[in-house]
Formats: sequence, structure tokens, C-alpha cells
Amino acid sequence: MRNHTHGPEDRRQPWLLLARFQRFAQWPHRVLLAVGMGVSVVLFTPLTEILYRPLIVDEVPGQGELIVIFAAGIYPDGLPDFSTMVRLRKGVDLYRQHAAPKIMTLGGGPRGKSGLSYAELMAEDLVRYHRIPREDILSHSETSNTYADITSMVARFKDRFNFNRSIYVSSAYHTYRIKRLLLKKNITGPVVAAEPYELTPLRTVDRMVFFREVSREYLALFYSRMRGWLEI
Repeated sequence: MRNHTHGPEDRRQPWLLLARFQRFAQWPHRVLLAVGMGVSVVLFTPLTEILYRPLIVDEVPGQGELIVIFAAGIYPDGLPDFSTMVRLRKGVDLYRQHAAPKIMTLGGGPRGKSGLSYAELMAEDLVRYHRIPREDILSHSETSNTYADITSMVARFKDRFNFNRSIYVSSAYHTYRIKRLLLKKNITGPVVAAEPYELTPLRTVDRMVFFREVSREYLALFYSRMRGWLEI
């Protein structure tokens, strides 16, 4: 009968496996700690506001031919989301100040239960809730991203409007990208920022949504630059 002897390395093997398992088990805790620290930075420091401010372009509108309002989003029931409503309000203010005699709502996007595009729903909102005459409103909804919206709009209406004398309205964090896209197309019309309500959130948790939108905007700038649509 053969006797088996265990050397020091054999006796250490279970302890080595246990140590490796313990080190591996620490990773979820480290990930959770890192996530918690990141969330705390977003919620309780001015980081997002610091990232937000370079994205704002807010020019003097002057007197123009057309107020172009970019779409943001639409709720499933067909109502404009808050960002879209803020943009619409800014456009309506400019219209009532006689900055331009016409308004164009711009944006395709998915069609909901109503079958209407973002731009068409915005136009309906302008008529129904803001009492803007239907004949003073145009909607353009052939595309569904900012670069394509601008490109398609200019191609379709270049013989009707002077886009260098048009006024472009969007959320404040969206205005820098719009300005760069317009300049790439040699369009110098003023870009006007809607009220930057995101800078004064009602609830601390709203900062997470705010941070998401700002992050997406920087990614959109990077993507647009890579596609050659703008020069930063």
C-alpha cells in the first residue's frame, strides 16, 4: 500500500485559492464604490454646470424672416416634452416681439398614435395653446437628426427664405452644436437659447437627467466632428 505525503506547496494550495476568491469577490464592492462616488459627484458638485456652460450660444435675434424651432422629444400621448415646450415658448416670445413673421417647427422623429411627426405636433401645439395663426407656421419633418434637419430644410426652402436672416431656437445646451453646424454650411443667422432651466433643477435627482443630456451632447459633438459635419 502506497503512502502519499503532502509537501508545503500542497498544503498552501487551498489557502491560495481562497485568497484569489476573496480578491475576486472584492471587485463588486469596488465597482459599487466607484459608481457611488460618480453619482455623488454628479448630484452634489457643480460638475454638470461647468460642462454645460461652454455649450451655450445665445445671440441677439435682431429682425429676421423665419424663426426655426428644433424639436426635442414628444410624450407617448402626443404632447411635447418639457424641453420641447421650453423651446416653443422661446420661439413664441420671439414671434410676439416681431423678430420674424413666420415660425418653422423642425424635426421628424418617430410617429406616435396620432401619426404626426415631432414638427407637426409642435405646429399643432403652437396653434392650439399659443394661438399662433396657422398661416404663419410651417413644419418640416423629413429627417430625424439635427444635421439632417438643417440640410433638408435648406435644400427645400432655399428659394423661399434667406437662412442668414433666420433665427434658430433650441435648448441652451444644444445651441453650440447648432451654431457650428450652421457655420459649416455658411449660414450666419443668430442662434438663440431657450431658458436654461436645467441649471436650476427642482430636485437633486434631476441632476442625473441633466448630466445625461449634457454627456449626450458632447458625444454628439464628437460624432458630428468625426463625420465632418462641423468644426469645433
